[in-house]
Amino acid sequence: MGIGLASRPRAAVPAGVFAVGAGLQVALTARPGQGDPAPVLAVTLAVLAIPVVLGCLVGTRVPDGQVGAALAWVGAAPAAVFAVEMWGETDLTSSPWPGAHAVYLVKLGAWVWNLAGFAALCLVFPSGLLPGPRWRAVAWTVAAAGVAVNATVSWTAANLRDGPAETPAVLTAFGVLLAALGASVLSLVVRYRRGTRTTRTQLRWLILGAGSVPVLLACGWAAQTWWDAGDTVAYTGFLLAMLVAVPAAVVVAVLRHDLFDVDRLLGSSLAWLLTSLASAAVFACVGYAAGSLLGADARLGVSGAAFVAALALPVLHRHVNDRVGRLVDRERFVLDARVRDFVRDVRDGTAQPETVEAVLRDVLGDPELRLLVRLPDGPPGEYVGLSGEAAVPAEGRTRIPLRTGEIEVGVVVLGAASARRLRRARHAAVQARLPIEVTRLRLELRAALDEVRTSRARLLSASARERRQLERDLHDGAQQQIVAAGMRLRSVQRGLRPGTAEHRDLDAVVETLEATVVELRRLAHGVRPARLDDGLAAALGALVAASPVEVRLSVPGDVRVDEVAATTAYYVVAEAYANALKHADAATVTIRVDDDGGVLRIMVADDGVGGARGALGSVRDRVASAGGGLAVSSPPGGGTLVEVSIPHADRGGR
Repeated sequence: MGIGLASRPRAAVPAGVFAVGAGLQVALTARPGQGDPAPVLAVTLAVLAIPVVLGCLVGTRVPDGQVGAALAWVGAAPAAVFAVEMWGETDLTSSPWPGAHAVYLVKLGAWVWNLAGFAALCLVFPSGLLPGPRWRAVAWTVAAAGVAVNATVSWTAANLRDGPAETPAVLTAFGVLLAALGASVLSLVVRYRRGTRTTRTQLRWLILGAGSVPVLLACGWAAQTWWDAGDTVAYTGFLLAMLVAVPAAVVVAVLRHDLFDVDRLLGSSLAWLLTSLASAAVFACVGYAAGSLLGADARLGVSGAAFVAALALPVLHRHVNDRVGRLVDRERFVLDARVRDFVRDVRDGTAQPETVEAVLRDVLGDPELRLLVRLPDGPPGEYVGLSGEAAVPAEGRTRIPLRTGEIEVGVVVLGAASARRLRRARHAAVQARLPIEVTRLRLELRAALDEVRTSRARLLSASARERRQLERDLHDGAQQQIVAAGMRLRSVQRGLRPGTAEHRDLDAVVETLEATVVELRRLAHGVRPARLDDGLAAALGALVAASPVEVRLSVPGDVRVDEVAATTAYYVVAEAYANALKHADAATVTIRVDDDGGVLRIMVADDGVGGARGALGSVRDRVASAGGGLAVSSPPGGGTLVEVSIPHADRGGR
């Protein structure tokens, strides 16, 4: 039974055994009155050839593996057993084949070797014999137990004995064989518990294929027991499951384990099986109860039982499918739980919806997964990442479109695609629709706010340029003309006699012009402080030059900011400084300006009485319009602290 475990080339040996066995069966069938009819033999050999051919295919695709040889033995071993049985039966004819008597003795217990392929398959599937001496011992024990069972059964049957010596020997051999076969099946359990995700998926394929074997065997036994069905009718499904379904599942598991979602197939199959059994139990119970109550009216009882079973079927299937899904498709159950927890956290405000991409990568085991969304006013096919940057789905990657009705809201791009991962990704995307939609709306709002900030910055820059131009126009235009007019009037006044009415009128006109110049200078300073032309440090120094209290001014001489930031900073300092002089009763005012990597930070502090409320209201909006922030701390008796941050760009400003 362990012959397929170590032979090289592995799949060629069972293929050769099958060919020899098939040839012997054909030759023996040609003898008159021996063997099955030719059509039956052809069907038998065709069915037995399926696992042999599939085993050779696996052996070719995975030449270093042992699964191909083990799978080929599933068909080759029965072919050899059937040939031995037919050869041995010639001993009972008038023209026996050479050695027929010895072969006849062997064939009496040769049926045990029909299990050789399945035992080997359990031991080596899907990646070879498990490491360690104990598993090598199991393989050799299976082979030795097969020899022992064959020998004891043949000896007992040949001598027609059932005495005290033979019975313990047979029972012992069968006990060892069953223990070794149990250990072979146990190796699958060990492999599943220790295996990777791929190994577990492959083992689920084997479970899916082998799961039909005991079911069909039970159905065959029931058909033979209760309906007197013949062996051919009763056990055809069982044999097809062993020789077709199991080999097909093995091939898919080894070569294309991700071809379909095996968890879904396995869970659905098991759920329907259990639902059918439960429905049959309901039908039997209701039918028995109706028969007991209604007596002879069996038709009414059967109809009622069928009606109740039909009503119970959907409910049973829903509950059974949920329970089986938790057991068989555990990963999907865990995925659902984690995504539901994340959605709940987003809804409760304890998680950021933008982390949905990281959550999907984690639950799907796909670190290259991308979640791209489409903004409501964006053109079709244009996406952005969750941080707002433009993104293009990678070519050749599997995409899962996300839609709300007919509107495309985004796309999930998988890094590695398989039928199983594709189904799980679709399911996870549906479960995570809330954070995906919230992220999309927040990105749209963020883009709108960025556009507002950009627009406001453009307006501020344009306003600053206009203020500066207006200040220059007032200084270089109207103010200079008025000064020139006053000087000409003074020149004319000098030609008049002092004390005359004309002299006094010109003197009044010149004084009015001088007052107008002063007013124009005040207006120009309000539009934009002229001192800013010499830099922010010079302008603030001039502001506090005549201070009645001590002022500690710290402004880097090389600080250069744009016009908006410089003007805003000047007015903030001017307002806070004026408040300290007027209301704080301060002895010292500290002013510090720093350039912190593109952010102008301003601090104005005094040691006055504090308690300022609603201070700096006139400049708070100016700071906000420049994209900055203003904070005021003024506890009673603790002085006042004003802190301002204004983003800026070094554009050759002040």
